[in-house]
Amino acid sequence: MATVPVSGMPQERTRLYPAAAIALVAEALLLGGAFVFLTHKAAAPIELRPTTLTLAAPPAPTPPAPKPVVPTPPKLQTPPPVRPVVPVHHLVTHTPPPKPAVVPPPRPVPSPAPVMPSVAPTEPAPAPRPAPAPPAAPTTASPSFEGALRAAIQAALHYPESARMAGMSGRTRVAFQYRDGVVSDVRVVVPSGMGLLDRAAIAAVRDAAYPKPEPAFVGKTLSEQLWVTFDLDRHD
Repeated sequence: MATVPVSGMPQERTRLYPAAAIALVAEALLLGGAFVFLTHKAAAPIELRPTTLTLAAPPAPTPPAPKPVVPTPPKLQTPPPVRPVVPVHHLVTHTPPPKPAVVPPPRPVPSPAPVMPSVAPTEPAPAPRPAPAPPAAPTTASPSFEGALRAAIQAALHYPESARMAGMSGRTRVAFQYRDGVVSDVRVVVPSGMGLLDRAAIAAVRDAAYPKPEPAFVGKTLSEQLWVTFDLDRHD
């Protein structure tokens, strides 16, 4: 086998060392420059400039173009038709003779009718209304029934104790309306002169137990006037 001489290898390695060192130095410089550049850019403040926005006005509307005016052709006037002129001497007119005027006979003028004065028609007088019938006068009971009414009042009479002690006596005439056992419109017609007795007489008329009316006076109003007697001897 052929043998390669080893003496040449150390010389090649000595040549490669300076080139490697130069490459390392260059790489270190590049890395340092890059680091400085990056740190300088990061530290520099960012300046923000305001941006002005300008709004442009909208364009003015364009007026519409005027329409072309079309001239109207003038109307042609039609000339009136020409009538032929007839000479005067060719026209022949025939005038009839005038008729005699007939005068009508005069008509007789009628005499004017006499004017009667206008008189407004008078309305007939209204018929007189019948006068309302007067209310039926209250009837009066028979003497026997009046006695029964008087007895009922005397039975209901209460002699005032003060009048009895004072020895007062007398009589009072009272008037009232009687209808089917009920009295109304009670009043004093002739007083006794003592109000105490008059009030007792009115109370007796209102409180009395009256008998039933006679068959002929059922449903009728009786006008009565009776005496109420205050007698000390009868009320012992």
